[in-house]
Order: sequence, then structure tokens, then C-alpha cells
Amino acid sequence: IFVVLSFVAAIITSALCKQTVTTSNNDIPSNQFVVVLDAGHGGIDPGGIGTTTKIKEADLNLKITKKLERLLCAAGMRVVLTRENENGLYGVYTKNYKKIDMAKRKEIIEKANPDVVVSVHMNRFTNKSLRGAQAFFDKENKTGAVLAECVQTEFNSSLEATNRSPSTGDYFMVKCTKAAAIIAECGYLSNEEDERLLLTEAYQEKVAYSIFCGIIRYLSI
Repeated sequence: IFVVLSFVAAIITSALCKQTVTTSNNDIPSNQFVVVLDAGHGGIDPGGIGTTTKIKEADLNLKITKKLERLLCAAGMRVVLTRENENGLYGVYTKNYKKIDMAKRKEIIEKANPDVVVSVHMNRFTNKSLRGAQAFFDKENKTGAVLAECVQTEFNSSLEATNRSPSTGDYFMVKCTKAAAIIAECGYLSNEEDERLLLTEAYQEKVAYSIFCGIIRYLSI
């Protein structure tokens, strides 16, 4: 019931959320939740590539992140994006661009002082039969584990071919903060059916809404 009411409230208040938020949190009320959304990859780093369409993971990550941003913002949360466009965060290209990119993402997270961090990604594996979405967390982060469980519950109840448990992962984006942080792997670009679904606006909305409901579930605990 709480999730449904929150979504109704989000629709009603959506007109209040018209501008892109910044990384400044100087004027955040003490009772306002702060969520950092990290669209994985970007710039010269495409991430995974679709098996059939050759779609870049980076592009899909950003599309879902933007949809999730609108839901959270409409629900009254302060949303900070690490990446707002197709570019990476490394500035001028150097051999160490990936290290620079990751450091910048961490800097944005630290400045925002968030309650929740969600890094949006797509999966890819040699076994092309694997499908579905999965949440990953750092084994040392107890709040991250709870957030991952909440998001995975929503994935399992809403998304195609998804019946998984959240899992631990040795990922920089869940280890660089003490906030509740997860990697949301939204599907397999190595699977033709997942790829087909992820290319559609409707399924992207479905994925974003699942993560949104997972975040609401976590914050209500």
C-alpha cells in the first residue's frame, strides 16, 4: 500500500519537478531523502554492447537513470546524477581516464552525502541464455544489503525472466561510499530477448519503476 500511495503522490507532484538537480546539497532539508543515481560508463567507454543491435550499454544506462530520476524527484526526493549526458566524467582523454572517471563519481557521491546510491548497468555474459535483472552490494555494507534485497524483490515481481537473489560484488561504486549502495544490473545485453525488451521505452519505464519501488520499500523500513 505504501508503494502504491507513494507512486500516486509522485504523479500528483510531478509538475513540481521541472529542472535538473545539481550536486550541491547546501539547501537540502534535514528530512529530505537524497539519492545519487549513477549511469554507468559513458564517453569513450560504451560498456557492454548489444548482441543483435550493437546498442551501447552506456546509452541504456542513461535512459533508465533519467526515468528513475523523474520518479524519485516527483516523490519529493533530492536526486543527484553523476552523469547527465552521454559523456564520461574524465574530461580530456588520458590513459588513466577510467581511474579519473571513477574518482569523479566518488567525489560527487561524497559531496551529496546521500541516503541511497544506485549505479545503473546492463549485464553481459558468455552464456547467452542468462536473462533478468539483479542487484549487487558490498558484503561489508549492511544497509546496501537491505537496499539490494528491496530492489531485487521488485525486480522479481515485475520484470521478465527474473527470479534471483541479490548478490555481493567487488565493484567500486558500492565500495566507495558508506551509504546504502547497489549496482542495478537491469538485464543481459548478451541475451537477444532481454536486449529487445531493454530497447523499448515501456520496458525501460518498467525497470525504472521497479528500482523506484525498491528504494521506497527500503526507505520505509
